[in-house]
Amino acid sequence: MYLLPHFLLNHLPKEITRINHFWLIVMLVVGITGSFNGMAQHRWLAFEHVTVIDMKIPEPRRNQTVLIEDERIIAVGPTGKVRVPKQAQVIHAKGKFLIPGLWDAHVHITKAGPNSLPLFIANGITSVRDMGGDPEMLLDWREKIESGKLLGPRIKTPGPILEDEANVARMLQEGTVEPVSHTRVAIGSVDNAIRKVDSLSRLGVDFLKIRTVTSKAVYEAIASEARKKGLALTGHAVVGPEEMLLAGQRSIEHAFLPPLISTMIKTERAELFHRMAKQNMVVVPTLITGKSIQVPYKQAASLVNDQSGRLDYRRRYVSGYLIEDWREQVAELTQYPAGLDTLLAGRVKDLREMHRAGVRLMAGTDVGVLLIYPGFSLHQELILMVKEIGLTPYEALQSATIYPAEFFNLQNDLGTIETGKRADLLLLGADPLRNISNTQKIMGVVANGSYFSKSAIQELLNNVKSKSKLKR
Repeated sequence: MYLLPHFLLNHLPKEITRINHFWLIVMLVVGITGSFNGMAQHRWLAFEHVTVIDMKIPEPRRNQTVLIEDERIIAVGPTGKVRVPKQAQVIHAKGKFLIPGLWDAHVHITKAGPNSLPLFIANGITSVRDMGGDPEMLLDWREKIESGKLLGPRIKTPGPILEDEANVARMLQEGTVEPVSHTRVAIGSVDNAIRKVDSLSRLGVDFLKIRTVTSKAVYEAIASEARKKGLALTGHAVVGPEEMLLAGQRSIEHAFLPPLISTMIKTERAELFHRMAKQNMVVVPTLITGKSIQVPYKQAASLVNDQSGRLDYRRRYVSGYLIEDWREQVAELTQYPAGLDTLLAGRVKDLREMHRAGVRLMAGTDVGVLLIYPGFSLHQELILMVKEIGLTPYEALQSATIYPAEFFNLQNDLGTIETGKRADLLLLGADPLRNISNTQKIMGVVANGSYFSKSAIQELLNNVKSKSKLKR
């Protein structure tokens, strides 16, 4: 460390070298590293004259200044009353709206590939709840994003998906683009379940995700071991509602299929939904997947093959590997049951009743599914939650901000705009409380301490587009 300062001392004028050598060395080291004894340069960012939708209350706060130092919000208050340092980057945001960064609570990002990660940031999605994929890739991306080596959303992940042993064997036999041996964990017995959950816990996953199960006993063993390891259990409705409540399952993905409205009377549903709300069991509807699988075969095939994005501009940003997976899914479109429309309509009715009963809903898209565009599709999901389930725009924003933060016990860091919180923010050009579709009018994003203007976001998109032909 001292070689460079001593070398410089030998070339300085004699008048300067009369200064105490120790302090000169200190000054030079500070000047070179910029980080001695807490003297690092701070990054300051201020939004002035902005309307803040802080997600603590439904009413917007107008003409506010939000001051950020490095990665934290350090002040929120009326413009003119919050002192902004002279060196701060100031965003004049009159007529614009600031909301917390969004979550997509159901994605499969190893299917989308690493080039898709900036698409989430470009769409104001600063955090994702991955719902199963290649653990080596996921944990690597998670660490690199947290350390600032990779641009992407904060990742919470279960690692691979827990599956019925027979289901994994079938997938391997039939063959698929997906590297099943890396993305699925086959579980066929109680002892096997205990070992696999222990292994995932030691790997460092954030929670567990179950998709299919061999038996009720295996399900209960997974749930029991998850509780011992302090891991939340999430997944499909693979057992009955009563069993899920007793097991403490934290979230149900895609709601109940078949819908409960076709299998339980109204009073039974009301009692069940009341218990779900009381136990804080969350439901992630992924309504948009229902829309994607209803796209006619020819139209879906045309969209998948339209690399230029002439039919849908979002297609130009999709990675080569995901397109291969989509082609497999297009081929399967004719295999969906004839009663699909009735099934999906019943699911929406269930979700309306759940919402009225106070069951928390979280916004998720199931990135990886056919025609679900990484980053972009969350905005359509929010619109569907308002239009079909009956959420207010404010409730839809809750489903993608404070609720996912609380799911992971991160409410002291994320989900609202207030002093001390992480500066994960989305700047909008129109009021999302008037029309939830305004979440698409993105003027800027703050993620991991960095501000991306509208032009910087376009650069991110252009860079992703240039790599879209790559397999990964």
